[in-house]
Amino acid sequence: MKYTFLVFIFISAISCQKEKKEPDYLLEKEKFVEVLTDFQMAEGIVRLGYNRTKDSLTYNDSVYFAVFRKYGISEAIFDSNFTYYSNKPEEFEEIFENVITNLSTKSAEIREKKTEEPYDPKK
Repeated sequence: MKYTFLVFIFISAISCQKEKKEPDYLLEKEKFVEVLTDFQMAEGIVRLGYNRTKDSLTYNDSVYFAVFRKYGISEAIFDSNFTYYSNKPEEFEEIFENVITNLSTKSAEIREKKTEEPYDPKK
């Protein structure tokens, strides 16, 4: 009986210590939202074909890597965060809703700027 009680306490203590620790490479959600927002804009640049040249694959890579440089992360960290959050669908959905909101806000700002002042190539 005495040993059963001690075993029970030991198992309880061990089970309480098993907190799920987040990986070291994990970005804060807000930062990951910013990275994904810029990454989606980079994807738009590539898909629309701006500055197409003979070395378009190199150009495409440089557009994506510019996002990584901006935030001081590597492609591996980006991929690891993407995989981590994609395994948590509710969090991932929240992140992408924030990305869509950011993109919509940026789009509205650009439209507003276009209507405020006409384009002047001499500027």
